[in-house]
Amino acid sequence: MKREGDFSPALEDYLEAILELSETNEVVRVTDIAARLGIAKPSVAQALGHLKRLGLMTQDRYGPVWLTEEGRARAAEVRRRHQALFYFLTAVLGVPGPVAERDACRMEHAISPQTLDRLLAFLASNRWVPEGELPAPSASQVTGGKRLSELMVGEEAEVLRVTARGALRRRLLNIGLIPGVRLLVEGVAPLGDPIAVRVKGSTLTLRQKEAASVIVLPVAAAPDETK
Repeated sequence: MKREGDFSPALEDYLEAILELSETNEVVRVTDIAARLGIAKPSVAQALGHLKRLGLMTQDRYGPVWLTEEGRARAAEVRRRHQALFYFLTAVLGVPGPVAERDACRMEHAISPQTLDRLLAFLASNRWVPEGELPAPSASQVTGGKRLSELMVGEEAEVLRVTARGALRRRLLNIGLIPGVRLLVEGVAPLGDPIAVRVKGSTLTLRQKEAASVIVLPVAAAPDETK
C-alpha cells in the first residue's frame, strides 16, 4: 500500500495505537491514545487532526476516535510489518523479546514492501514459519480479536498482540506469548482467575489481568500443535 510522503512514522504509531485500543475498548478517546503513547493530549489532538485530513479517521468534536476503512487497513499494514520483523528478530536471530519489540517498532517504519515480501519468503522457504504463517491481516484479524481472558476452556487461538506495557509486557513476551504463537486454554478457575494456558508444550498460569492484555485470534479446531 502506497504511503504519502508526508505520512510520518509518528502518524503510523498513532494508527497502530488506535487499532490496538479499539480491539480492547468499546470506544477510543484522546486520553486513551495519550496514555498508550506517553504523549501530551494537545500533541495527540494535533496528530489526529492530520489523520482526519488524510481521511484515515473520524472524530466528532471532543468525541471518540474511529478509524476509517482506509485507516484501519493502513494500521493493519503497519502491524503486519511489526509482527514479521518481531518474529524474525526473536525466532531467527534469537533477540530477547523486549529488545526485539523496540527494534521492530523502529524498523517497521522503514522497511519497503519488497524487502518485507522477501523476508516473509525467506522465513517460509527456510521453514522458520509455515507457508502463509504471516499473511496480511484479514478482516477477522483486524476486527475479530479477543482478549485471552475471554476464551473458554478448550479454545485454541493465535496471539496477535500484547497490549501491556513495562514489566508486565516484558514478562509476557519472555514466557513465550509473542505474536504468531498458538496457545490452548487448559483451565479456568471458578471465578476466572487464574487461567491455565498451554504454549509450546508448557503450561503457563496467568492472572486474569495479565490474560486480558493478550489479544488473540481464535482458530478453528485443529490438531493441537502446542503439545
